[in-house]
Amino acid sequence: MEASSGFTETVRQELASQPYGNDVEIWGELAGLARCAGHLTVVGGAADPDGRYHLAVASTSGAVARRAYGLLQQRYGLRPELAVRAAGGVRRRATYEVRLAATTAHVATDLGVVDPQGRPITGFPVEPDASAAVAFLRGAVLACASFSSPGRSPHLEFAPGSAATAMGLARLMESRLGASISPAVDDRPRVVVKSGESIGELLVMIGATNAFLRWDEHRMRRQLRSEANRLANADGANLRRSIDAAAEQVHAVESVIERLGWDALDDELREIALARLANPGASLQELGQLVDPPVGKSAVHRRLRRVIELGTRAGSSSDDGAP
Repeated sequence: MEASSGFTETVRQELASQPYGNDVEIWGELAGLARCAGHLTVVGGAADPDGRYHLAVASTSGAVARRAYGLLQQRYGLRPELAVRAAGGVRRRATYEVRLAATTAHVATDLGVVDPQGRPITGFPVEPDASAAVAFLRGAVLACASFSSPGRSPHLEFAPGSAATAMGLARLMESRLGASISPAVDDRPRVVVKSGESIGELLVMIGATNAFLRWDEHRMRRQLRSEANRLANADGANLRRSIDAAAEQVHAVESVIERLGWDALDDELREIALARLANPGASLQELGQLVDPPVGKSAVHRRLRRVIELGTRAGSSSDDGAP
């Protein structure tokens, strides 16, 4: 959805503008980018191990591409190639690709894309330590996250490309956010988070504080609207119940008077019956203030219940005596 893509790009733009941090943080962010948006191509033979790997990070966001380019330069002193594939055909948006086409064996090994023997790692890379975990999540958000737009139901989805990566990403988020997060079980690997608190905590944790403030403001407005609607609906339902109860009480009083007369009621019931007939829209509390001495809601309810029971019995007796 365009709205979702718009806010996701806002988050990416803010994250891409953050300082790179120390060497461990740079490694963590690059590892997240490589694991969730990276592509490794093995070429040539074992005679040239450094030239066997072509590592690329692809994204539809120019901000993410610039971030990956800068991080690779900062950590490895390399100058990646930057390629742009224009939108067209099945591609609705331009794709930016940051490529390392030479001397990248040590980069692929360092980022956990291949093992020390040069074999591609299909599962989650080496677990990042605590100092790199947040940076890894930042890289994963830059690489493959999609946020619902502010004001809509909270929804964050990662599409990391493999089930093993989705499982590892879910475990890492659980450990950092303290919430239960599991990969989605369907035809494509992804991790879905629908907790507004967890999404907000993640945004703040990875440094997207401005995006969080915008997102949280809309979330709070939505919650307040929902609460106001709930209270309004509850008040409406309570009012309808009160009106129905008052109508039943008026009908019962009229039935008793018609069938049995006022003398069938004792002083307490006669007084509350008169008050109800004279004030059909009054609440029980208001009726209690109209009798002498005033009584509470429970006493009014009990007296009116007795009037209703008298009316019910009078109706039953009349039906039984009918020819």
